[in-house]
Parts: sequence; structure tokens; C-alpha cells
Amino acid sequence: MKNNSLNNQNFPSKTLLLIALAQGLALLLLHQSIEFKFWPYENPQWLFSFYSIATVTPIMLLLGLSDGSERTVYRWALCFSVAVFFVGYYIGSQALPITHVNYSGLLVAFVLTLLVATFKGLMYVQHLAAGVPLSYSMLFRLSWRNFLTLALSLLFTLCCWGVLMLWAGLFKAIDIDFFYDLFTEPWFYYPTLALANGFGVIIFRQQSNVIDTITRIQQALMKFLLVFLVFVSILFLVTLPFAGLSPLWESGGSMLILCMQAIMLFFINAVYQDDPESNPYPITLHRFIYLGVALLPIYSVISAYGLSLRIDQYGWSLSRCWAFLLWALFALFSLGYLWGIVKLKDHWLRQLSWVNVRMGLLVLVLMFIVNSPLMDFRKISVSSQLSRLDSGKISLSEFDYQYFRRNLVKPGYLALKELKENVSKTHPEIVVRINALYAKVEFDGVGSSEELFLSAINTMGLEIPSGLGNAIYGLMSKSPWRISNNIDYYLFSVDLNSDSKPEYILAEESNNLNQLTMFYMKNGEWKSRSLNMVFVDRNLSEVVIDAVKKKEYQAREAQWNDIEIGGVLFRVK
Repeated sequence: MKNNSLNNQNFPSKTLLLIALAQGLALLLLHQSIEFKFWPYENPQWLFSFYSIATVTPIMLLLGLSDGSERTVYRWALCFSVAVFFVGYYIGSQALPITHVNYSGLLVAFVLTLLVATFKGLMYVQHLAAGVPLSYSMLFRLSWRNFLTLALSLLFTLCCWGVLMLWAGLFKAIDIDFFYDLFTEPWFYYPTLALANGFGVIIFRQQSNVIDTITRIQQALMKFLLVFLVFVSILFLVTLPFAGLSPLWESGGSMLILCMQAIMLFFINAVYQDDPESNPYPITLHRFIYLGVALLPIYSVISAYGLSLRIDQYGWSLSRCWAFLLWALFALFSLGYLWGIVKLKDHWLRQLSWVNVRMGLLVLVLMFIVNSPLMDFRKISVSSQLSRLDSGKISLSEFDYQYFRRNLVKPGYLALKELKENVSKTHPEIVVRINALYAKVEFDGVGSSEELFLSAINTMGLEIPSGLGNAIYGLMSKSPWRISNNIDYYLFSVDLNSDSKPEYILAEESNNLNQLTMFYMKNGEWKSRSLNMVFVDRNLSEVVIDAVKKKEYQAREAQWNDIEIGGVLFRVK
């Protein structure tokens, strides 16, 4: 018989501790594979998959298992783990080639979406294991129980770790290093902390009544805050026609609107989460609340307008893809609540429960889809930005190569590689720029050769003297970050010291501040010195490059000579 009691949190402690120990050993094994460089340390697709399984599956079992529901929980946990394995494998494959891809942002997004999916999946599995019809009130209590149980267990684990470190520190202070060396060994702290976490879960699962009391306390606090929040949201909408949308867009309005919606939806669901027939407010205040709820779709319209403007101007990016996903979810929640208000008036809470149960499942599914080829935001961003380049909306010099390198992992790497091949003959400066982004790992096995770099320089009709090209290449190759920001290069000559011998000036046109470097011959060797503007002004910097292209430059004698005092040189500025 299935467990029909939500309060039944009993399950053999030995089994839960064994699950926690198995988790610790699995994480230790993965850590050691990276530490000692054995499989799968160079295969992120397998690492992501195994880390996902080692993290998610034990959490679901530790929090989900209870007497009478083992088979149901095991079955659904297995299905969930298989899905997690496949999305982990796909996301890990996007971190290839591992030496060329910066996957920190990819990892953060994957971890966050996996946490949301696990959080959602766990409470639905627990609900199914209880053998009762789906209801939002039960899902809500399960979600807060899981969240608080896991949070308090992690806090307990940190306390255990702190006690061990205090122990080790005290003995180290008297020159006994044994305990410090022991406690900082991975083979010790992985199983130990995993067991501490498992023990914490066991303790707090047995205190479900305390957890429910904490939930009721936060519900009481949020009941008062929700009234204030609705007042602010209505006041904002009232004042918006007078202030206009322009100031809103200038301060990141779309994201602010999404945050406002997210907070409103969270507070609404935190307050109205029990029996839909009960009402935590007097009828007048209740109607004031649902007036604010009914106005939420207006926020969705405003946010959609702002997002569409940004996408039309700058195309799709990772942040805009995520913003659009959040907008779609918030809009569906808001429209679902509005439908209930229009249909049921004062009894709209019945619709809230219906909407939340189904939207929770949608969120769960979407967390898997965004980590799959079906909705890969990195590929969408690459396609959008390349389309803007092909259509002429942006030029090669304006294209954001660094964004592709830092944020778009494998799709960005492949796109830059293809782009480099397409423009290698017509725009060698772009090839040099892309290569500089990968200089530390040598893009495609080689960096930009001296011949390639010199071919990217506009010599203004000059012939590069013997040895000068090598000097320029030697100087620039020390600063790949500088090359990665440069748009173009110009080389011209001018006599700066009135010795009838020209000095050569390399002008670097950059996305930031343009730079000029003088190269001169001394004792048979080419030397270099930077030329600095007297007044640093970005607008003047652009004027300088335009003048270089038009060959509008000349040497100018200094008004004041330098003065040497005690071997120290002073210059009038």
C-alpha cells in the first residue's frame, strides 16, 4: 500500500547513511580523476554526466524515500537520473575542445537549471509516492520541507567541517600537523562531509512539524509584505504613463520588470498556498490583492516590448534568451491567474492551484530542454549574431569576437574558426584578432605567424625596413589581450628628432583607446617607445586614426626643452 500520509518521514537511517556515503565516495572518485589525471578528467561530457548523477540522485533518495513508497521513489529517481545523465553529457560536449573553451558560464547555468529541475522533480515524485491527487497546497509544503531540510543539513555539514578545522588548527598551533593533514585529504573529507550531510537530512526529516512551523511563520510575514508589494506595483503602473518608457529602458527596464513580476509571483504563491476556500485577508484587502494580480499581464506587455527592442537592435544573446524564457513563464503564470479572476472573481484561488500544478511541470520540462539541442541558447546566439554580420547590420570591425570566445563555448569556437577561414585572404587583421583570443593555448596548434601579422598592417605605401617587422611582431606578441581588441593597424614614417632619418609609427585602431608606438634604430637595433596623447580623449583618439589614414601628420618641435637635475629628467607638460 502506498504511503498516504505526508507526515510519514520514517525510513531506516542505515540505508540513508549508506546512500550518503556512496555519494561521498562517488564525488571523491571524480575528484581524484581530475587530481591524478585519469579518465574521465579530459572528457567534460562524461565528467558533467557523472557529477550530475552523483549530486542529484542521492539528494532525491535522501529526501524522497519513506516507508511504503520505496519502489515508486526508486523508479522515478532512476528515470530522472537517466534524463540528467543525457543532458549532462550534452552540456559537457559543449565544453569541447576543453583547451580552447571557457566553460565557467556554461557550468553555472547548468548547475542552476539542474537545481531547479531537481527541486521540482523531487516534490512531484514525493507527491506521486504519497498516492494522493496532485494539489498545489501539498506541493507547496513539500517544496518548503525539501528546501529547509536540505539548507539546514548543509548548514550542519558546514558546522561539522568548522569543528574539524578548529580541531586541526588547535593541534597545528602546538606543532602537531597530523590532524590538519588528515582533515584536508580528499579521501577523508569527501566521505566525512557526505555522511554529515546525510545525518543532517535524517535529523531534520524527523522534525517535519518544526519545518512546517517555520513555513507558516514565513507565510505570515509575507502576508503583510504582499500588500505593500501590490501597492508599489499598482503605483508604478499609474505613474508610468507620466514618466514614459524611455527612462525605464535607460536603466535596464526589461530586467527590472521581470524582477518585479518574479517577486510578485513568489509572494502570491507563498501566501495563497493552503486551502483555496480559505482566505488570509479580509474581503476588501483580498480584492485589492487580486487587482494587483490582474494587472500583472501589463508588466508582461511592457517587458515584451523592451525585449523586442533590444533583440531588434542587437540580436539574440545568452542573457536575452534567458530573459525571454523568464518572460514567457511569468506571462503564462500571469495570464492563468487573470483568467481565474475573470472567471471566478473572489474564488480565483481555485484557478491558482490548477495553474501552479501544471506550470510546475512545464518549468521542470523546460529545465531539461534548455540543456538539450532542442533549445540551446548558445547556438541561437551564434546564429543570430552571424546573421547580423551577414546582413551588414554590423561590420567585421564591430563584431564582438570576445563574446563568442568567453560565453558561447563550442558553438562560438566553431563559428570563429569558420569565420577566420572565410576572411583569411581579405581581412588578415581579423584572423590575427581571433588568434589573439586563443594565444595562450595556441589556436589550432599555432599562433599568428610573423608573416600573417605583418600582412594585417596597412603600410600606407611604405616598405618595411629590414628587422622592423620582427621588432613589431616581437612587441605585439607579448600582449595578446591588446591584439584581441585591435581593429586595424597602420604604419607610417616621420622624422621626430631632426636627424634626417625617419622613425616609424605603428598606429593601432582599437575598440578601446587607440595606441601609437614609435620604432627607431639605435646601435643597429630597432627600439620602441610609446607615444602618449597630451590630453587623453577617446573622441580625439578616433580623430587621430582618421588623420593617419589621410596622411595628415608632421613632426613638431617641443616648445620647452627637458631639464636634467641631479640626473633626474623633468619635462614640461
